[in-house]
This record gives sequence, C-alpha cells and structure tokens, in this order.
Amino acid sequence: MNMRKKERAGFKWLAMGWMAWATSVAAQTPVLNELMASNDLAHYDEFFEFDDWVELYNPGGLLQLAGHHLSDDPDNLTKYTIPDTDPGTTFLTPGDHMVIWLDKDSAQGVLHANFKLSSENEGLWFTAPDGVTVLDSIVYPPQQTDISYGRSCDGCETWEYFNVPTPEATNAQIPVPTPFLYINEVLLENTGVLVDESFEAEPWLEIYNPNAEQVNLGGYTVAVQGGASYTLPLDNPVETTIEGEGFLLLWMDGEPEEGGHHLDFVPAIENQTIWLIGQDMVIADEYEVQASFANVSYGRQFDGAANSVFFDIPTPRVTNSLVVIPPAAVVINECLTFNTNGLVDEIGELEDWVEIHNPTTAPVDLSGYYITDRLNNPTKWRVPLDAGSEAVIAPDGYLLLWADDDTDQGWNHMGFRLNNNGEALVLRSPDGFSIADSVHFGVSQPDFSYARIPNASGPFEWVADPTPIACNDCTDAVATLNPFAGRLMQGPNPVRAGQAVWLDASAQVWSVEGKRVAELDQGWNAWPQGLSGVYMIIDAKGRAERIVVVAN
Repeated sequence: MNMRKKERAGFKWLAMGWMAWATSVAAQTPVLNELMASNDLAHYDEFFEFDDWVELYNPGGLLQLAGHHLSDDPDNLTKYTIPDTDPGTTFLTPGDHMVIWLDKDSAQGVLHANFKLSSENEGLWFTAPDGVTVLDSIVYPPQQTDISYGRSCDGCETWEYFNVPTPEATNAQIPVPTPFLYINEVLLENTGVLVDESFEAEPWLEIYNPNAEQVNLGGYTVAVQGGASYTLPLDNPVETTIEGEGFLLLWMDGEPEEGGHHLDFVPAIENQTIWLIGQDMVIADEYEVQASFANVSYGRQFDGAANSVFFDIPTPRVTNSLVVIPPAAVVINECLTFNTNGLVDEIGELEDWVEIHNPTTAPVDLSGYYITDRLNNPTKWRVPLDAGSEAVIAPDGYLLLWADDDTDQGWNHMGFRLNNNGEALVLRSPDGFSIADSVHFGVSQPDFSYARIPNASGPFEWVADPTPIACNDCTDAVATLNPFAGRLMQGPNPVRAGQAVWLDASAQVWSVEGKRVAELDQGWNAWPQGLSGVYMIIDAKGRAERIVVVAN
C-alpha cells in the first residue's frame, strides 16, 4: 500500500471512531461517477488484472458502503452486496472516490463484484441497503475500450467520455497531444466498391494510425480544399477511435446523422488537398489527392509512405500492401443473441453464440479468421492462431463460438457480445479484408435463433428451436440406428456414460464448444465416463451423429 493510501486508511479508522457522535453531519447521497466497461490497458487492480470498474463519489458526509448493492440488472437490484467484512476499506469520507472492480471475481476482495459489464448498451444501478431504494443509476451508450464514461465533473448531471480515465481522482478532461497520423487512401467516386451501414456506396477516406496506442478522432476536424470542413463528434468514440496500427474509414457522404464516422460534406471529384487537424489545432496530416476513374482509389503506396499510387482494387480498412487470402466456403449458419434458457457454455453460463458451418467435403482451419459486429472495425476479434486442431471444422461440420466478451474462458470465447436489438456479423479470411460471409439481423426474442433455412444455403429466418452444432432443418432422428442403412452410429440416444454405442467406423467426438474430446473405434464402444451433455460424433468421411449423454 502506498503512503497516500496508508494515510487515507488511517484517517478513515479515526473518522469511524467519530461516527458515534457525528450524527449531526449532513450526509449526501453518493453517486456513480465514472465507469469503464472495456478495459484492456487503462487501469489495473491489485492483482494486475485489467477489468471493468465503476467509481463511486461521496459528495459529503461520512459513509459506510457495506450493505449497499450494485447490479447491471434492474430486476435484480441486489446482485452484488458490498460485504461488511472490511469496514475500513468500504468507508468513505467527504469528497472520496472509490473504485469497485466489476470483474465477476468477488473472491479477490470486498471491492470486487460478482458480475461484469457489457461494452454495448447496458445499465448500472447503485442501491441502498434496503435493496429497494435506488440511489443512482446510469444506462450508458456503447463503450470503447480504454475510454471511460463519467460525469463531466464530480457529481455533475452530464456524462461524457474521457480519453484519459480518472479512476480514484477528480473527473476532468486531460488533453491528449495530436500524434502522427496519415490520410492513407481516398476514394472520391464510389459506385460499388464498398457500402456503408445504410447499404449506400459513398466516397470515403481512410486514416492510418502508425502508433502502438489507439487514437480517438473525436474532436478532430477534416477539411478539404475549397472550404468544406467537419469536426467529428465527441460522443461516439466507438465509431471515431482508431486501434493502434489500425485503420478507420470516414464516409464523406454529407450524412453525419448516420454515425460518428460520417462527415457532413461530399467532396468534388477533382484533385484537391485534405487536412486532418487535431483538437489542439495541430495538423496531423495534409494529403494531396488525385482524382481518377470511378472505383479506383488513390493512396499511399505503403501505409504512411510518401509516394502515392492508384489502386484498381481499393483496400479500405486494411493495409495498402494487402496480400489477398481467399476465404474458404464456410458460412455463418446460425446465431443466438438473447439466451435465457438455452445452451450453456462449459462453465454453465447462458451466453450468446454464433455457429460456423463448413458445407464442403474438406476440413477447414478457421485459425486466423476474423469476426466482427462492427463494420468499421473488421478485425475486432480473431480466431487464435494457436487454437490448433480445435479450430478445424470437419467436412459438413460445425463450430460454435461464444459471443460473451469472456476471452479468458477459452479460445472460442469472442471479445464481444451480440446486440439483441439488431446488428451485423461479418466473417473474414485471415487477410482481414476478404469476406467469407455476413448477416444482418434485427430485434430478437428470447431464445429464438437466426438460422439459414435450408441449412447452409438458404436465407435467414427466426426459429423457436435453435440447433447449435447441428443441421438447421434436418429431421432429428434420435431413435435406434441401423448400421446397414449407412448411418455412423447404432445404440441408445440419449445414452448414459459407460453405456455401449456401435460405430461402423472410427470417429472423433466433438463438444458443443468445438473441442475434440475423445476418439472412438469401429465397433462397440463404452461411452467415456465424465463426458455428459451434447456431442457430435464425426468420422473421416464427414458423417456426423448428434448424441445426448446423460451423466450417471
């Protein structure tokens, strides 16, 4: 513990001794003051872990937080109760700030809650010890990693984003100097190269961030020769932030109402100069653009290079020296965005999921592929390169990926959740550019999945009976199987661990999480002890059987 914390803790114990007679002190209601719902490198806890957090601010009076509640669910206001086991730590004096880690790891201490936040639209409620009286709450907009969301000043009514978070300190904007950035590529006449979220082909420019740290362009100004200019909004960092060594596309379509990365002017199709200017009025880049034919972009020969060339095949949102890797013929086959009573993951949690299907006759290794739910961030999550054979989809096989923002739970847990109010999903090859498949879905009902009907090839439709790791519209034949009818398996289904099943060929057993968990020989096999749940049995020819195993 540093000296400042020691002094503060010592004063708190002294102040607690005064509380017996200090009842005349006028207490004020504490407030939620600042939060971070996606923490990668911004602020770590005492275990050096970068977790979600919320800051409470006490505007006045002596306050013991033990017994108060925090929750991300308005129907369960007492989801987390601050323990009374360490009263010195949970005691606030006037003007104090206190960070509570929302890390779903309450075993780490009294300031560690039993839930995490979502970086999508969610809420947070702070409730009095009676479990009913809500002292403060906030329903926050989408959050950008390492950018906090808090009151403009301690206890103030208005909320805003902070590029430099201020946990356990007074809320204030800390200026960030304008770094080196590059206007990297420009397409002045777009008739079909790329469409925006409204499916409109519009002119665009790409910004390249060569720095290791992300840069939020909120407050930056884009100006073009002739006088047109536009300052990007401060209230939408999800759409104005460039990842470190990444790219951001800005649509020059005159439609800023369509999102934070849409400018309010349309450029002329002619040679011109474009400037990017930081909040401190420092010019981040000045770029001379040459006009060309429709759908031919003009950009730096290499990312950030001094020389520029025309690109017959534009490279929006990816490196200008792109090496195209064609995707395999895999499809997004089914997804579930509102899981309340369906399939659980390996630790028993009800989470969103996405099913990828390989309808071909050859295995497909999904390692290195990208999946995103944000069109302006095509490389949001990558299938780990070290996933090995677990990321290989067998012929006519399936792979389930959990969209739970719990990447520490396994390689197949993606770093985002799905929005049940509707959004897009895009699967790209390892080049981060070539699209294997995509889907746009609307508002979902609880436990309805969005699935291709017919399986693999048909359009999507909402279905009441999800079929993870299985065909979407095939007849579910779970009765005793006939080995002479060309089926892979014969035996009871469901089966109990230890019961015998017959296979007409050796096969692998795959879990619903997409992990290979066992191998079975041709002929009779005793189902392995310890394996219960739903599994797929797949042989070398790609034949597959879905089996339900009941624990003993």
